[in-house]
Amino acid sequence: MRILVIAPSWLGDLVMSQSLYKAIKKANPDATIDLYALKWMFPIIKRMDEVNNVIENPFAHGSFDFLKRKNEGMKLRGKYDKAIILPNSWKSALVPFFAGVKERCGFIGESRYFLLNDYRNNKKDFPLMVERYSALAFSKDSVKTAQDLPDILYPSLKTQEPSCSLLEKLNLSLSRPLLALGCGANYGPSKLWPPEYFAEVADKWIEKGGAVLGIGSKNDIPTVNKIKERIDVRHLSYFYDIAGKTNLVEALDLTAKAAAAVCNDSGLMHLVAAVGVPQVAIFGSTSTGYTPPLSDRAVCLESDEPCHPCFERTCKFKTYACLKKITPKLVIEQLAKLTGI
Repeated sequence: MRILVIAPSWLGDLVMSQSLYKAIKKANPDATIDLYALKWMFPIIKRMDEVNNVIENPFAHGSFDFLKRKNEGMKLRGKYDKAIILPNSWKSALVPFFAGVKERCGFIGESRYFLLNDYRNNKKDFPLMVERYSALAFSKDSVKTAQDLPDILYPSLKTQEPSCSLLEKLNLSLSRPLLALGCGANYGPSKLWPPEYFAEVADKWIEKGGAVLGIGSKNDIPTVNKIKERIDVRHLSYFYDIAGKTNLVEALDLTAKAAAAVCNDSGLMHLVAAVGVPQVAIFGSTSTGYTPPLSDRAVCLESDEPCHPCFERTCKFKTYACLKKITPKLVIEQLAKLTGI
C-alpha cells in the first residue's frame, strides 16, 4: 500500500498527525507513507520513523494556482494507491485528484465532495483533532465515532544530543535543570500568556536552582525580551535567550534536554509533548477539547470565563481575562507537582 498524505500547514497539527502515521503502520507495517509538505517542515518530518519520503509542497499559504496544482498532480500519477488529505481546504485536495489516486480520503471541507471519494462528514463525532486524523487510518464503517478508535498512539519525535558547538554558540550550560518557556503563538494575542507572568515563573524556577530557556522563532524575540526585562537582574546569568538563534530541530533537541516547560497553546507545546518533557500548557481562547498536548506528562490550565473558548485571535472585550486569571502561582504549583522542583 502506497499512501500519499497531504500534510497540515501548522507545526502543531503536523506533530499531531504523527498519530495517524503510527496507526497506519501498526495496521499495515509494510505501508509506504509519503508526505506532501511545506519545505520548512522537512526537518521535523525526518524525525518521524513512520514516514518514508517527503515531497515538497510548493504552494505558499493562501496560494491557489490551479494550473500548477494540476501539473503537480500529473507528476505523481500512478505512484499511489491511496491519498489522505488532512487540511480542510478545497485546493489541498487538487493534487491527489489530478494524480489520479484511486482512493482519496479526508473530512469534508469547503464542499469538496467530488475531489474526495472516501469522505467523512461527521467531524462532531471526533471532537479532538488527533481523533479526526487517527480515524483516517481506518474505514468509515469500522470507525464511526471517536469511541470506536483504538488507543491513540501519541507522537514521539526522535531527538539528538545537542552538539558542543551549538551549546558554545548559544553560551548555554546544561548544568542546572532547564525550564523551557514556549511563550509564543503565531495564532494571535489571545493565546499569549502575559510576559510578566512568565517572568515570575522564571524567577521562582531560578531561585530553586534551575535555569530558564527562552525559546522560539524570530517572531518570538520581542516576547522573550519582555520576559527577560522583567526577571530579577540577579537571575539574568541563568536566563538563556535563544529565540531566533536556532533552527527547528536544534530547538527540538534543546527542548528535549529540559526538565520541564511552560507553554502557550502552540506548535512548541506539541513539540514538548512529543519529546516527553513535563509541561504546564496554558489555554486562553482555545480549548483542550480540541488540541490538547498529547502527553501523559502535561497539565493543562484552562480558563473558566463564560466566553471561553471563543477561538478568536484577539479578545473582543480587550481584557484577555481568560489568560490573566491563570496566575503564575497556579503554574508554579503545577510545575512543583510535575517535577518536584
